[in-house]
Amino acid sequence: MSFFNWLANGLGTLLGVVAEAVTTVVETVRTAYDNYVGRGGAAKQAVLDQSRSQQERLREVNDEIMHLRNRSMSRGGLSDQDRRRWHQLREERDELLGTLNQAKEVKAAEKIIESEAVLEKVEVDLETSHVLQYNAFADTLGKRCQCGRPMKLQWRRELNVAGPKDFYWGCTGWYVQTANGKACTRTEPLQRSDYGLMTDTSAPEFSVTAEEFGVILEDPGTERIIATRVNDLRSDLAGKRKGVELATCPVHGEHMVLRKKSNPTGLLDAYFLACPRWQPNEQGCPFIEKLKSGSQLAALLKSETGRGIL
Repeated sequence: MSFFNWLANGLGTLLGVVAEAVTTVVETVRTAYDNYVGRGGAAKQAVLDQSRSQQERLREVNDEIMHLRNRSMSRGGLSDQDRRRWHQLREERDELLGTLNQAKEVKAAEKIIESEAVLEKVEVDLETSHVLQYNAFADTLGKRCQCGRPMKLQWRRELNVAGPKDFYWGCTGWYVQTANGKACTRTEPLQRSDYGLMTDTSAPEFSVTAEEFGVILEDPGTERIIATRVNDLRSDLAGKRKGVELATCPVHGEHMVLRKKSNPTGLLDAYFLACPRWQPNEQGCPFIEKLKSGSQLAALLKSETGRGIL
């Protein structure tokens, strides 16, 4: 089941929309969604409730898998019974990840349909590259590497203002360590169609150019306000034992946790998202998502608190 002929994410953005009109795209998504609901597919509150129960079961499965992993490391291997159980758990996790990904598509489709009145097309260029960065922290639906893993939007992180040609797709296998090194290091350049977005442009961050937004972020007073808000969000999420709704670990499927570096060099070096199984010094799951742009922080705040940076 797929509602999209394009790449999508939970922010209600579609990538790869160049020639199509907004009304045509939304109608295509609505038709697929209505057919899905007509066949008895879970939607709206039902899909949210279903996702919560599946996330709870996924945490239990991951806990048991990690327990068996630790047992194997301490004992030098697993018994036949433990190995059978480990395979059963991996199969169950794959099934859970499949149903949770379907739920992400349902929620993304609902977001697009509900946002039709404020959706506009954006051609990414030097002035609007921050719109692409805005969408970079959220899970991208439909972009898979040749190895089968999801791919993430990346760019040269040393740049204060990234241009369209500085972006690329990176396989999430880069974060997965194996006995032979990283599981997958494949990258792909963005295609011309990837520069065509359909998104909600009502966010104040989109009323300025990428360069102007960069200048605003360099103001010390602005930095302090943003840091305070992100720190408050981090405390709130930690108190509720919640992760970030729109970003999940591609390995374990759990919502990513908002974390802060102990000795950052500045606002855009301070925060990152990590798998709940992450631990310092390369212990646990190594998957992280660095929040290295003001646009990502704006999108994070908007999705979690209802208000971005500006």
